Amino acid sequence: MPEPTPAPLRSAMTSGARCLVLSPHLDDAVLSCGALLAALAPRCEITVLTLFTEATDGPHSRAARSFLRQCAHPDAAGLFRARRDEDRGVVEALGARPEHLGLTDALFRQRDVPPVLAPAGRLLPELVHRYPTYRFDIARGRISRGDRRLREDLATRVAARASEADLLLCPLGIGRHVDHLVTRDLGLAWPGTTVWFSDFPYALEHAPDPEFVRRADLRPWSFDDGLDAKDALVRGYGTQVDALFPSGTIPRLPETYWAR
Repeated sequence: MPEPTPAPLRSAMTSGARCLVLSPHLDDAVLSCGALLAALAPRCEITVLTLFTEATDGPHSRAARSFLRQCAHPDAAGLFRARRDEDRGVVEALGARPEHLGLTDALFRQRDVPPVLAPAGRLLPELVHRYPTYRFDIARGRISRGDRRLREDLATRVAARASEADLLLCPLGIGRHVDHLVTRDLGLAWPGTTVWFSDFPYALEHAPDPEFVRRADLRPWSFDDGLDAKDALVRGYGTQVDALFPSGTIPRLPETYWAR
């Protein structure tokens, strides 16, 4: 027997709602929720609030330079300007309101270091970056202690917005990217309205964190309407789509949501 539609989603789909989507990066909401958001847009007031929307000046770590090459863009500031423009265009076409919070992406977040270490950091940028590598830092799901203040400030900034929402959508953190986990945990403060979404395309290769699913007492629910139209929305992120889907084909899979 299929799982019943989560109550906050059922209400939004039938009666409309104020919907706040917390997107870690400038594409995550549409990649993971594009079909559902398109279905909700005619009757709901939707805001897609993207948290990590900025880069820092170089020198960059090897992981950040690799990301820039994958995006075929030599300049981090220019890339993120292009990504913000893409996101505004796609989200507005969806019928939602885009907002960018302006926090620094994990690939580019730097540590506070003594001035004496600054010259060494220019020679070896990993010394001054909070997450020196992607594979062994960002993708391991170990949120740096240096991000403690960031998490506290973020919770305060999001609280006022989340308290006004009838439906709060957050990533489940599949793939364990630290920015996704930081965003995931914000939903725990709003148990009555939060629905978590499976992070696409991470969910193609990774499973949900069973401990988080158990602790939050979550059950899955699938949505498969409007997937053909979603393809065009995803392709609106031109700086990202080739790196995410090098074969040129975007897998057509139902969106999965998790709720109590």
